[in-house]
Amino acid sequence: MKHVLIVGPPRVGKTTLIQRLVCALRRKPIDGFVTEELREYDQRTGFWLSPLDGRQILLAHRQLESGVRVGPYRVNTSVLDEVGVSIIRRGMKGASVLFLDELGRMELSSRALEKAVLEAFEHGPFIVATISLAPLPFLVSLKQRRDVELIPLTTSNRAVVEEELSARLEVHCTEGEAIRVLQQQAERICEMIIRGEPPIDIEIQQQALREAVARLFPDRQSFYPLLYESRFRRLWQQFRGH
Repeated sequence: MKHVLIVGPPRVGKTTLIQRLVCALRRKPIDGFVTEELREYDQRTGFWLSPLDGRQILLAHRQLESGVRVGPYRVNTSVLDEVGVSIIRRGMKGASVLFLDELGRMELSSRALEKAVLEAFEHGPFIVATISLAPLPFLVSLKQRRDVELIPLTTSNRAVVEEELSARLEVHCTEGEAIRVLQQQAERICEMIIRGEPPIDIEIQQQALREAVARLFPDRQSFYPLLYESRFRRLWQQFRGH
């Protein structure tokens, strides 16, 4: 699967998860942005658009006098049009992983950003994005893509998802012929699951992948289940319904 969509309700920890993944990969070729709360007197009054270079740019605020209204906030869509779009396009050119946090009503108030996101999903690097539960047509279409793996995030599985994605992204950003072959084997299994190929054929390929992982990482017994078992199980549920 080329991309991952992390889906969860507000305040479940989606942004915190992205921040921790970014920290773990800080020396790797990554790019993107996070959407962070702006709090004043212990109250949420707006949001920052925060590129991974450490900047914080005001995206929305309760007291802005102009901008698109989203709930109690007004959104400065020029920040999305200019900064957000430029980050996505830069990431498409030079990043191994592009983080987009989050894609919801506020961020998608910009048509330019929406178009750039679609271009990135079509032609860009591996994307890890968080999305809201809002039934927006654009988000529904993203969740239905056959190159997207959906990962539900809950308070009970946050630590497990973080451990899994940290390992997967570390391997994804690692260069080397052996790693490349391993990733190709995994992608072949993902495609077999999505296409509905016979379970016995998929199991044969999975066993070959287990053996390849064991040879490449002999001191990491948990690496296969960490990298692949949850991934294959989710894809089976996502595309085959059981």
